[in-house]
Amino acid sequence: MAFILRFSNVFTKQSCSKYHCFFKEFSVRRNLKFIIALIIGLSVAALLGKFAWSKYVDHLTAKEQLRVESLIAAAEPAKRPNRINAETLIADIRWLSHDDRQGRAPDTEGGIAARNFIIERFNALQLTPAGTENFEHAFTVPDNKTAVNVLARIEGQQPSLRTIVITAHYDHVGVHEGRIYNGADDNASGTATLLAIAEYLSEHQPQHNVLLAALDAEENGLRGAKALFETGLLTPDAIAFNLNLDMLSRDTDNLLFAVGSYHTPWLVPLIDRAQAESAVKLIAAYDRPRSEAGDTPDWTTASDHAPFHLRGIPFIYLGVPDHPDYHQPTDTFENVDIDFFHASAETALSVFKVVDLVLAEKE
Repeated sequence: MAFILRFSNVFTKQSCSKYHCFFKEFSVRRNLKFIIALIIGLSVAALLGKFAWSKYVDHLTAKEQLRVESLIAAAEPAKRPNRINAETLIADIRWLSHDDRQGRAPDTEGGIAARNFIIERFNALQLTPAGTENFEHAFTVPDNKTAVNVLARIEGQQPSLRTIVITAHYDHVGVHEGRIYNGADDNASGTATLLAIAEYLSEHQPQHNVLLAALDAEENGLRGAKALFETGLLTPDAIAFNLNLDMLSRDTDNLLFAVGSYHTPWLVPLIDRAQAESAVKLIAAYDRPRSEAGDTPDWTTASDHAPFHLRGIPFIYLGVPDHPDYHQPTDTFENVDIDFFHASAETALSVFKVVDLVLAEKE
């Protein structure tokens, strides 16, 4: 401030007559005081506004937490159906998350082995290849590595209907500092469930055409899902719905979250119908913006459903809450909750079946 006053004095002495200098200097000082007061006032207002917003966000967070807790309290698990081959389901997650897979990073020996495993299963089920080269849909990720989605198609009873896409990423983060990140829950669980649903649908024809998409490079920024659209393989207008499966095998109070109904409210009663035959607590939450839910997690763009959502395609993402083994070397098959995982896989199938039937009536 002293510098500003000195500068003002110099300016005043150089540009005013001796009769008016005093009045001009007084005016400058008065204006400076006003400016300083204004700056202080705005700073205080900003601090008060930040404090008020923080309190408001806390209020929204607490309000949303109460809503979620009420949903959890109201959820009534049912007896688990037994449509899925549980023995194969468990064998698949064990194989995919074995140390020999080396964490299934894209374009690595373990990732390629996982890809070939999925292709063999699709072949054994006599599914129709839906990639750009047989079952494979290759694309490039950073460092010029090649990642490959594995895609198969099942024709529906009403082939004129749009396609339902079921996604699960089969990659994980590989090996770091000599430690294998096995990715049993993230996302060998979703991949094993995708294979189980594929087996079921190969014997029980759905209403819609179904694209089964085992995606690569999710951990590199959802690149497998993005590549489906960016390469022109999929067009949004041809897709009715996306069911995304990511982390289904870890039991936290028997909770499985169904994300997406906030953006597509007609999905709420469908989730309720799936709950009626689910042995887990299926909770429609974790999809509201900060302006409504405060700091409550918003998983709207957290996994491979995001590129579908951003193109206006309805989705449900099924996943468990984050746990201490998330993206850690301890995410191993030994920490999978077998009974819960079986129930989650059955729930994923129930969600698909309900959506398939209801959308067939709507379209």
